[in-house]
Amino acid sequence: MELHAVAIAALDESGRVVESNQGFLAAVSAARLTQPDMAKLGQTAVGADGRAYSGTIMFADSQGGECTLTGNIYRAGSGWLFAAEPGISAYRQLTGTIERLGRELEEAERTLTRRNQAVQKALATVEALKRQDAVTGLANRKSLDDRVSEEISRWERYHRPLGLMLMEMDDLRGVNETYGREVGDELLRHVATIITRSLRATDLAVRYGDQEFAVLLPETNEIGALIVAERLRMELESQIILPMVKPLTASFGVAMLVQGEGRQELFARAGRATAHSRKSGRNCVTMAGVIEECDQLYQSRHEGSDKNV
Repeated sequence: MELHAVAIAALDESGRVVESNQGFLAAVSAARLTQPDMAKLGQTAVGADGRAYSGTIMFADSQGGECTLTGNIYRAGSGWLFAAEPGISAYRQLTGTIERLGRELEEAERTLTRRNQAVQKALATVEALKRQDAVTGLANRKSLDDRVSEEISRWERYHRPLGLMLMEMDDLRGVNETYGREVGDELLRHVATIITRSLRATDLAVRYGDQEFAVLLPETNEIGALIVAERLRMELESQIILPMVKPLTASFGVAMLVQGEGRQELFARAGRATAHSRKSGRNCVTMAGVIEECDQLYQSRHEGSDKNV
């Protein structure tokens, strides 16, 4: 029954297939013998080995489909036994089925490839969203933490300058209370646009807190970092977003990575410089020293007048 190389089938007196092996099922889809004629076959003398016919044998199904093989028919009790080694002609239908299945398999593989690509793209999008601030579209603190670690490792190898700038929006809570959270969020998005527009491709701008932003400045020395901060301060100061009637301002703190310093120490000094700017009247830039006594107020602007320290 499990043979595939030989097609074997038991037939009743009318030529109908009543039982068959795997080889027959693989080669023949029809269920009734049509050639030789069953009436003539019944009158044929049977040889000593029981064989009644040898030659071309045809099977047909109820829909008119036919399958031709070359084999033998033997008398088996009141019925007949068919046996053949299927040739090329017997496998025409099977070959067509295999080709069709092959085409379907190729199409399924292409579909699977497209779906896998779509899944990978979706996963990449999800991963990007995990690293993105929902309000501003900037990177979030997780992205900053990873990038700072990379840049500190690079600094330890090549000793190239690395700056960190923190900026805290002045009185954002008051904006939310006066004009509503939607205006506050729009303000944050506007600030994010200004920051992004002012930076290089190698810099990283991040939403660092509710009203705080951080900018990592690789390959930037102390003067360069101060220039970036002051340029942003002046750009913000020139902006007015309706329905607000006052310009945007922010307090800035800048720190440069020094020998033996880690991420925590670098951020602590930048935060300390930002607090110094806030205490000094806001809308100004402070450069962090190695110790608090060395922090230096770079520029402060009050009520439309300039004050340099």
